[in-house]
Amino acid sequence: MITVEFFGLYRLKYQMKEVRLEASSVKELFEKLYELNPAYTVKELRNSIVIVNDVNFNDLKKYRTKLKDGDHVLIMSPASGG
Repeated sequence: MITVEFFGLYRLKYQMKEVRLEASSVKELFEKLYELNPAYTVKELRNSIVIVNDVNFNDLKKYRTKLKDGDHVLIMSPASGG
């Protein structure tokens, strides 16, 4: 199982701190999150900050990043300000 934690606006929108799912890649994880709750739009999740086991997935293989049992994924809303 992959543990997914939500932070920022995502935690408020989805009204969930974390969820545990089976997924073999970040892409599949996003698809499963959408199946779980259509509020998790894949487009919106693609604009988020994604950390896989303390490493930004941009430094890995992005959506092709492989996941395995016990991995920890953080999903944060992008920063905004003015």
